[in-house]
Amino acid sequence: MPETRRLLLEFDTDKVGHLARSDTKEMKALIRAFTDSSDIVRERALIAAVDAADPTIVKEIVKMMDDDVVNVRIAAAQALAFYHQPCTIPTLLKGLKDSNTWVRSHCASGLSKLLNGPIWARIPQDSLDKILNNFPDMMDEDINRLLASIKLSPAAISRFAKWRAMNFDVEIDTSLLVEELEGAPILLTDERVAKPEVAGLSEDVEKILSELPEEIIATLPPEDLKRLTPNSARELVSKLKVSLPPPEKKKKTVKVRKVTKVKKKAKEPSREEFIRKLPPEIRESVSDETLNSLSIQELEALLASTSDVKAIEDVEEEPEPESAAEVEDPRMADFVKKYGKEKAALLVNIPEVMLEGIPEEQIKEMDLETLEGLAQALEPR
Repeated sequence: MPETRRLLLEFDTDKVGHLARSDTKEMKALIRAFTDSSDIVRERALIAAVDAADPTIVKEIVKMMDDDVVNVRIAAAQALAFYHQPCTIPTLLKGLKDSNTWVRSHCASGLSKLLNGPIWARIPQDSLDKILNNFPDMMDEDINRLLASIKLSPAAISRFAKWRAMNFDVEIDTSLLVEELEGAPILLTDERVAKPEVAGLSEDVEKILSELPEEIIATLPPEDLKRLTPNSARELVSKLKVSLPPPEKKKKTVKVRKVTKVKKKAKEPSREEFIRKLPPEIRESVSDETLNSLSIQELEALLASTSDVKAIEDVEEEPEPESAAEVEDPRMADFVKKYGKEKAALLVNIPEVMLEGIPEEQIKEMDLETLEGLAQALEPR
């Protein structure tokens, strides 16, 4: 345990996961780290649980969804979403009512992989309460009607009914590879990505990605690229093209957020830069004393887990004129007219195909926090 703890404190979660995958003793040490006295160790142990690639530990991860520390619950929800095991459905449903947006977002992601159809972050609160309370005083026909009303697909309704009849005591599936466990992008369809026979991308996906500069493609995580379909690749390319600077400007590095872990960098920005880039709601919920006690690596992990960020630019780079700061999404004007500027700023980050099927009235009724959670859940990965 001391060696495992040391590696976790050094944020060497890759190594901890690899050791746990190949040695039973190391796996037991990793599980013990879930209940370590340090919340930093607990959080990083849960991140390492993804690298361990062993779905049999989800029952231990489930216990951490009740942790008092938000970052620990975020890491636990992320791990459960990664493994997408039916036995975790009750915990993921309960997580949709967590006080933290990121916990809700990861739970919505996990449920969407298990029960494809709706984006769970946008389910009406009264429907969610009925599901969490096990459909009080409802007949099977009424339950099916309710699940259909939230746009759960017929196949998913059947799976849910089967698992519910078993009280979700479903055998853990240990046969899937890590790539298959990670699932496909969250879409409002039944589309799934078949595992390629050989390493590399399909011809159609490769052709679509070729529209991006090579330096941009180099920043995209390979494991995420493998899961792209032609449709999701087109969505990704369209979104990244909007964020590309004009050709005559100095090109900036564009990074796609990958919450799974934050790699240490050879040259790190200052503490003040990280704190300044934290979203206002995070600054309000974390005291100055706590922020000042965090290391550079911990601030970097906090920032990466709370927002989509671009690589921090060279401090000597001259700022661009405000009028050329970004290329506005063509949908922005329509969103502002319908929903106002604040909601438009969130909706414009969601690919158009993923907004299909969500009634305009439902978007108007969402508060900003709920809409932000939806935007996080629908973000291309």
